[in-house]
Amino acid sequence: MKPVLLKIKNYASPIGIDTSVPIFSWQLQGTDLREELQTHYRVLVAKDESSLDSGVGLVWDSEKIISSNQLHITYKGQPLQSVNEYFWKVGVWDSNGLVTWSEVVSFVTGYLEGEPWKAKWIGNGGCKPFYARHSFELKARVKRAYAFVSGLGHFNFYMNGRKVGNHEMDPGWTNYHRSVQYVGFDVTDNLIPDSNIVGLHVGNGFFAGDSGGRHFYTMDKGYEPYGSQLMAIAELHIQYEDGSNTIICTDARGWKVRDSATTLANVYGSENVDARRYPNGWTGASYDDRSWEKAELLFPPAGKLTVQNQPPITVKHIYDTVQIDEPLADVFVFDLGQNMSGMFEIYVSGPAGSKVTIKPGELMREDGTIATPWDIVTYSEYILAGTGEVEIWKPDFSYYGARWVQIEGCTRDERNQTKPYIHDVKGHFVTSASLSTGVLETDDLRIGKLAAIITKAIESNLQSVHSDCPTIEKLGWIETAGLMGPSIMYVKDVEDLWLKIVKDMIEAQTEEGLVPDIAPEYSRFTEGFRDSIAWGSSIISVPNLLFETYGNVTAIELAYTAMKAYMSYLKSKEVNGGFINHGLGDWGIHPQTGGDYIENVETAIYYDNYRLMVKFAKMLGIHEDVEHYTYEAERIRSLYNELLLRPISDRDPEGYAYHKITGEFDPDNQVVQAIPLFLGLVPEDKRMNVETALLHAASSRQLRSGEIGLRFLFGALSDMKRKDIVFDMMMQPEHPSYIRFVEMGETALPEFWTDDARSRNHDMMGHILEWLYKDLLGISSISGAYKEISIAPYRAEHVKQIRGCYHSVRGPICVEFSHCKDVVSLSVQIPPNTTARVQIPLLAADSLVYEHVQSIEHEVIFEEGQPFGVVRVGSGRYAFRVVNASF
Repeated sequence: MKPVLLKIKNYASPIGIDTSVPIFSWQLQGTDLREELQTHYRVLVAKDESSLDSGVGLVWDSEKIISSNQLHITYKGQPLQSVNEYFWKVGVWDSNGLVTWSEVVSFVTGYLEGEPWKAKWIGNGGCKPFYARHSFELKARVKRAYAFVSGLGHFNFYMNGRKVGNHEMDPGWTNYHRSVQYVGFDVTDNLIPDSNIVGLHVGNGFFAGDSGGRHFYTMDKGYEPYGSQLMAIAELHIQYEDGSNTIICTDARGWKVRDSATTLANVYGSENVDARRYPNGWTGASYDDRSWEKAELLFPPAGKLTVQNQPPITVKHIYDTVQIDEPLADVFVFDLGQNMSGMFEIYVSGPAGSKVTIKPGELMREDGTIATPWDIVTYSEYILAGTGEVEIWKPDFSYYGARWVQIEGCTRDERNQTKPYIHDVKGHFVTSASLSTGVLETDDLRIGKLAAIITKAIESNLQSVHSDCPTIEKLGWIETAGLMGPSIMYVKDVEDLWLKIVKDMIEAQTEEGLVPDIAPEYSRFTEGFRDSIAWGSSIISVPNLLFETYGNVTAIELAYTAMKAYMSYLKSKEVNGGFINHGLGDWGIHPQTGGDYIENVETAIYYDNYRLMVKFAKMLGIHEDVEHYTYEAERIRSLYNELLLRPISDRDPEGYAYHKITGEFDPDNQVVQAIPLFLGLVPEDKRMNVETALLHAASSRQLRSGEIGLRFLFGALSDMKRKDIVFDMMMQPEHPSYIRFVEMGETALPEFWTDDARSRNHDMMGHILEWLYKDLLGISSISGAYKEISIAPYRAEHVKQIRGCYHSVRGPICVEFSHCKDVVSLSVQIPPNTTARVQIPLLAADSLVYEHVQSIEHEVIFEEGQPFGVVRVGSGRYAFRVVNASF
């Protein structure tokens, strides 16, 4: 059992750690043994590797600690110094007393405790994209070199003729009045002997938005630029082998600037480039920059420089064209086969000054040309340099959601010399570099395709925020971080990105305590579109998800004050003694509309907030808050049931169900019964009544829910052991339906329950993904962020085989399950340092259960009359088989 995947918690990159108290974590790689446990650990930290080997000159030695903790080990050593490299390793002991050490890894600190940067913000004084470059000489042989860089709105970083790293659209979107992210790079291998060149290309982003007369969603919705000048800052820290150091800083000395060939950088997907203006070779040492201007020192942005803690945006996959059509004369539509958040690359040749128009889209008109939602105007223009060679271009500072790319102004006739010739188009699928964590497949291929299109929609909206869609709005609507979080966390490791979203919400909070529906708040909406509890409550639910899924306590500690302020704000909005009646209700139950029963939905979430506040106050040891929030939770629960839980009719005074606050009752409304069941609001003596009402509402097995209610509906039905209803809802042939999207050929999840949704790349309705992993495949956490695991696959009538893996924060958990009339088979893999409760569907109460060839004892339980065998296991691989007793 060996420690692997060592990590500084809360940071996607080990370069630029800007806390003086880092938190260490690791996973454990098992052997062929079972029931492997970590009984002790020891962490060593030093400023050089040799000290780790000798044990002399350490900055921290945790000593041998009796603990199975592997997720949250807080540094307690000597004070760390800014911009220094530290090396660390961890040893773990197993239950036999054998110690195994990890490989050595390192981290580099950024500026700690507000220590000022040495570099200055520079630019050309304008609000259009610009280039900056600087030359310098190395003094000796280089040992290590690191760069800290930011450019507002976005930047690309170059050294010696090459782009540094594989990032796109650094830095992440933030409220630039509060925080500005910088990015750390290891540039040791980018340096060359003697003369070196460092270059920056800076574009607008959301910092100083530029529409160029095209779609910029927030421009007329309260968007205000954060600055009137684009700017950049950078420090290059070089350590030589002789022990000396050099720092190269952006300042007015030696840095030169010029206007970019990119004349429009609209963050919503439109760019203009005049390749004739491109300074070929400008990132190399041989380029003559005498005509460039001296860089200007600029007034810095208001926000504090902080390291980009979330994963960068990178290109996940490059899609080739699968088909080219010409629906109109000299209008070519390139089909990339996948709806994506894309940077679309063209390959074109032709005369200098000729222009190509690039129009991406996820919709198609009847005549075969592409369309955009609401007919928004998004396109890019490329003016050729006319080099005689094939010119290749893709955007630098924006992406857009599309499957098709329409090319105008070109020809595909090589004999036509009057127009540029379009050779090819490729789609660069850009998304957060958050690691993929889940795979799932069944013998019904449609279910695997459903999981895939939801995952594609998730990836398309994982940027430096979790956006609603990559086309129209691109905004960080925060309800999905909380409600869709459990689904997303099965397929992507979003711990660091979700922590960044928590910080965004804290920065967006108003003085009154309101947490607006969008963070960063690049638009200023009104009423429910700014103040809706299912959105704002993400300030509470997201830290809880981070704790339960990743063992992350930092988010709770950071956000607790903001949580308290939000709860005080909500209390000021109470009506009828404790109800919340403002907001969007169950948004999306019909396209572009909120739901009815606002008091029911909003107040149930209000209660759940209080319940979580009790939990957090206990964790943080704030006893007066425990008492206060316990009282408030019970107050809301009592009032909720007093005014909403009523007899269905005078003829049946024992048949209770939840009503509107006005007394109206809709027997077909599923969500209004599901939410209080799932959140524990229902009195125990009325639970059976409410469950009966929900079963009646769901008797058609037709889904009736918007995005807010979906998770609660699926969860309530599964808690009632009626997974069969959820399965049938998923598989309905007509809308509302999930499988309908698959059968209509969608390659990402659309926004609403319709064949003609305005957006075809929204993940907000994707809650069935959590159900597929948790309830169909059967993987979930019982406690301790998968310290104790539940394995409970569903024996679905129409799915005979299912297999999949989830790479949890503690390691991979895998399930392979199959069943037929006479045999049930279940294979599982459990990571080291964990235990699992395995629930195996039995053929009959007296079925025999074998593990490999050995008959094993098991507990028999019944759910909805069906027998299950329960066994408890430690880590390792297990193969269970169930046969009839007469076998």
